[in-house]
Amino acid sequence: MEFVYLTLFLYILNLLSFQRRSTMLFAVSEMPKSVRIQEYLTSIHIDDWIKQDLFNFRWCLLLSLIIVALLIWWKLLDKARLPEIFLYVVLITIIVLGIVEYGDELVLWDYPTDIIPIFPPLTSINLVILPLIYSLTYQYFKTRKSFIWATLIITSIICFIIEPIFVWLSLYELVHWKYYFSRILSISLTLAYSKFFVIN
Repeated sequence: MEFVYLTLFLYILNLLSFQRRSTMLFAVSEMPKSVRIQEYLTSIHIDDWIKQDLFNFRWCLLLSLIIVALLIWWKLLDKARLPEIFLYVVLITIIVLGIVEYGDELVLWDYPTDIIPIFPPLTSINLVILPLIYSLTYQYFKTRKSFIWATLIITSIICFIIEPIFVWLSLYELVHWKYYFSRILSISLTLAYSKFFVIN
């Protein structure tokens, strides 16, 4: 229920601020032009999200996938190693967040459906699913060699099977990106993860 209230609040806030901005957009102001443009684009994005994304089939599917992934992760998680694995998830999430944000900003890919309209990469399918999958890999494969091999196999499955399915479902869109670019990036990250996180 809180989510509905938050959505209504965002919608009302957007309407009020858009009406104020539309009359002041081209007025003389101390605000830099780039900030005014960003503010205008944000209001359009929120308005489009409320009218087109919110509660549609893809939005419900994305929300369901995220919830199911979190429930499966919690079920499989070794609770005795929770602080260690949670730290790993946080660090991987920070890395993936940076990659997702750069790719989104450089228009390499797009997430057509957002769970929330503000800072949408936060709920992108890749940002939620990837850290959970990598954390389970970290949990189950404790030696560096097994971790690298498992991660390479998992990233192949993600890049060449799961990502195309997400594209087919319109949850992910490749703009100036190829699946094998994701594979190269994943291999690089895997080697970095294994150097810093896997002890044996």
